[in-house]
Amino acid sequence: MTTPEPASRSRLLLWIGLPLVVVLLSCLGAGAGALLARRDARSGEPTGLDVTTTPSSSTSPSARSTRSVVIRLPKTLLGRAKTTDKTLLDSAEKAAATQRAAEATTSQVLATYYGTFAKKNLVFVLAVQGDVVDPDHLFATVTAALESQRKGLKLVEIAPGPLGGRAACGDSTVSGGTVAECVWVDSGSYAFVEFFGVKATTVKDQFALARGQLETAN
Repeated sequence: MTTPEPASRSRLLLWIGLPLVVVLLSCLGAGAGALLARRDARSGEPTGLDVTTTPSSSTSPSARSTRSVVIRLPKTLLGRAKTTDKTLLDSAEKAAATQRAAEATTSQVLATYYGTFAKKNLVFVLAVQGDVVDPDHLFATVTAALESQRKGLKLVEIAPGPLGGRAACGDSTVSGGTVAECVWVDSGSYAFVEFFGVKATTVKDQFALARGQLETAN
């Protein structure tokens, strides 16, 4: 006898078809990280972002520091296996492809889902590797854009963990279900991690652990 899929799957599939493509990328314009880097490093050209603040004329030493960052998608994340669900894989690849097209200067863009609907432990990851000239500006832009797109979402800054940079998490509602939205930004990467069916207060430590499995820095 086949176990019926949770009712939440049918609702979430309406959203998963265009996850970050609609919710994140559309509000960030044509690639936040790369465009911010060009504007800050060159001549103050407009970025085309819908939600921006003018960066300071001189970035802080921590914002200017560079390091070697590598992002990857491990076989498992927080004990969850990478999905084999075709709908989820197609969704993740569409999000990654859209981001790659928007940000030609990034080194790498990766996206996938971990976990399953049946176990109610689904996690979505989109991570971008590339130089970020002003991490504080990008962090402010990304968090403001997310909040503007998700009604009721309030991202609260949290400790970024040993990898540094800045991080935030908050609660969102997708197709009637709770989703914990988390983001990190540092000088060599930025990423979005979404935990389905849980509150942000319960995943702060998991988010830091997940980041450690997704990113390495030297």
